[in-house]
Amino acid sequence: ERLVQAEALFALGDRQRRPAARFEDAWKNVLLYSEHTWGAHNSISEPDIPFVLDQWRVKQGFALDADRQSRELLEAAIVARASTDASLPSEAIDVLNTTGWERTDLAIVPAHLARTEVRGVVDGRGRRVPAQKLASGEWAFIARAVPAFGRSRYTLVSQETRLGRGLLVEGTTMRSSRLALEVDARTGAIRSLRRSDAAAEWVDPAAAVALNDYRYVLGTNASGAMANGPVSVTVVDPGPLVGTLRIESEAPGCVRLIRQVRLVEGLDRVDLANEVDRRPVREKDSVHFGYGFQVPGGQIRMETPWGVVRPNRDQLPGSCRNWFTVQRWVDVSNTDLGITWAPLDAPLVEVGGMTANLLGAVGLEEWLTQAMESTTLYSWAQNNHWFTNYKADQPGVTRFRYALRPHLGGYSAADCARFGVESSRPLLVVRARGAAEAGAGVELSRDDVLLETLKTSEDGKAIILRLFGVSGVDRDVRLKWRGLKPISLTLTDLSERPGAPLGSRLHVPAFGMVCVRAEIEPGKE
Repeated sequence: ERLVQAEALFALGDRQRRPAARFEDAWKNVLLYSEHTWGAHNSISEPDIPFVLDQWRVKQGFALDADRQSRELLEAAIVARASTDASLPSEAIDVLNTTGWERTDLAIVPAHLARTEVRGVVDGRGRRVPAQKLASGEWAFIARAVPAFGRSRYTLVSQETRLGRGLLVEGTTMRSSRLALEVDARTGAIRSLRRSDAAAEWVDPAAAVALNDYRYVLGTNASGAMANGPVSVTVVDPGPLVGTLRIESEAPGCVRLIRQVRLVEGLDRVDLANEVDRRPVREKDSVHFGYGFQVPGGQIRMETPWGVVRPNRDQLPGSCRNWFTVQRWVDVSNTDLGITWAPLDAPLVEVGGMTANLLGAVGLEEWLTQAMESTTLYSWAQNNHWFTNYKADQPGVTRFRYALRPHLGGYSAADCARFGVESSRPLLVVRARGAAEAGAGVELSRDDVLLETLKTSEDGKAIILRLFGVSGVDRDVRLKWRGLKPISLTLTDLSERPGAPLGSRLHVPAFGMVCVRAEIEPGKE
């Protein structure tokens, strides 16, 4: 996702400075880490011999290199987007939106950009914006209506900007103008989640788990799953804009478990971050986080690569029902309400129970022929179940992030898709560069066609757009350009070579991907 953000910034900035070879190398490392057979054949039976340790260093290196390269490329793209203007004050900042639609969202100012005398934020018209200094030393504010693939300018000021009453944090409860939640003082899970505009409760009191409930399974007996120990709850950020609770506890299989829950005034999203400090356990074990959603009769939909799947209904006979792999989001909805859940760092999901605990030579009878009919989900965050290629244990701190959005009304493909992308591509706050206008960009005329990728072509002569029909319905869509003047539009494919010419409308098939090559008139950017 970070590489995709960097690609978009280069495409809409100085395309000639895009380091194509560095991007190719970073993408190669992403893909090579994902290839599971890089592990040693005896990684479980002889985990400490030099041969196994050396292979792990090789495999780990792909991920570490990709992480470093993606950060470096994003920084390079930020620097390349415009020339430095010496007349700009050092307090001026830009909020960058790397998604294909206008966004109002939380903007986080890195601590190194905010001097000690900063007390607030004003927008481009000099109006004070509600802002808050976080415990991390960063500043947070709500950036409103940031243009699609564009930017909005703000200024850090020494005058305090207040929100008024805003979000309240009291003990284990948080309440904003849109959402209210309560953390269980005994378990650390979310025991209540409500919207201010509805009487409904989104946590199922009859479920085996609340929301973000820790479970540890040693071996394969899920009925013997263990919960965490007593918790201590600390208010990290007290509002009025951002409220954060820190829930710390001992937990089986762990040195420590730390969960953070965050609400933001004006947004209808809950952000969760779980830090699991694991012991080096070499017995077969697994870590799960349960989510007992209360959505009576709710239908589960999961985003997969270039598709949306309903468990059982959209699966071939014999396909896996014990666990599912998710791209960015899962939605559970009936006709009246629902909830969208983004498991950002943990793509394996179980439906109805901890059903993934299968080891060794598994008999056919142990595989589910139907997924449970349930609105309880489990994130299968960690396991060491495999007998080759993977590490025998998983010691140290791993961070798993999740986002929740309870909504009224039934399933919306567009809302789910946008929530998933926004959760994984945050607004970027950087030192201001260039003119204050919104900058070059492009937007689609329909919200249920997703502009998934915007990048410079590999030959450096055009912009490549990849459009995805997220709704499962054929759509016709127009491209709306800002600050760019395409001299031609053609269909293309993964080769990125020009194909059939396009008119003003594009046809995007249901769950189809359309690749477009836009030749941009030189100097018209």
